[in-house]
Amino acid sequence: MAITPIVPLKPLERLESIAQNDKNTQSASGSSFESALMDAVNGVKELENQSNKASYDLAVGNTDDLTSVMLAATKAQTAIQMTTQITTRAVNSYREIMQMNI
Repeated sequence: MAITPIVPLKPLERLESIAQNDKNTQSASGSSFESALMDAVNGVKELENQSNKASYDLAVGNTDDLTSVMLAATKAQTAIQMTTQITTRAVNSYREIMQMNI
């Protein structure tokens, strides 16, 4: 069984690349926030798909590397929890703003 080292995530580089892509496509699409949000959601979907594939491979016997399966599942779970928290906070902030007296 091979041990896969944990690769540190680099969120700042990801945000910088999103910001750079948005600057390039902002004039074409007109909505940089929308594209950044869609990229983030697609990233979460990709992590979930990788987790499902790793779990399936383990279940049918295509792999015996339990560590990589658990890491994929943990990455997907963490990404989903973070997305849920961000969504909840954004909705709560929107509701608070809408309840403000002008």
